[in-house]
Amino acid sequence: MQLRLVGVGLLAVALSGCANWGFDSNVSPEGIKDYYKGDDVALYTKAELDGVNYVTLGSIEGEACQIETKDAPPKEADARASIRRRAADMGANGLLLDRCIRFDEMPGCMEQVLCSGQAIKVAR
Repeated sequence: MQLRLVGVGLLAVALSGCANWGFDSNVSPEGIKDYYKGDDVALYTKAELDGVNYVTLGSIEGEACQIETKDAPPKEADARASIRRRAADMGANGLLLDRCIRFDEMPGCMEQVLCSGQAIKVAR
């Protein structure tokens, strides 16, 4: 019994050294909020909005851009996340996505994905 208590005590002492470990991140709390704010904006098709009460808040765009050759190619998912964050900035809870188009050699971007749509406020 006494050996078991000594073992548990040693384990507690060893683990207490882990309590001083820190975690540094380059993402601020505000940056995290900005990154996830589009999560509350639902994507809709025109068919899904048939018979639904909603208001159009305006046209919006979102983009993903590959600036240099060493950068990863832009993803459509990143452009959709961008447009959803912009819709959230307008107070929207929904997005009617028109289309996403890939462009090569745009000013400022080697390659770009641009998504366009309508920010909407859906009655829930």
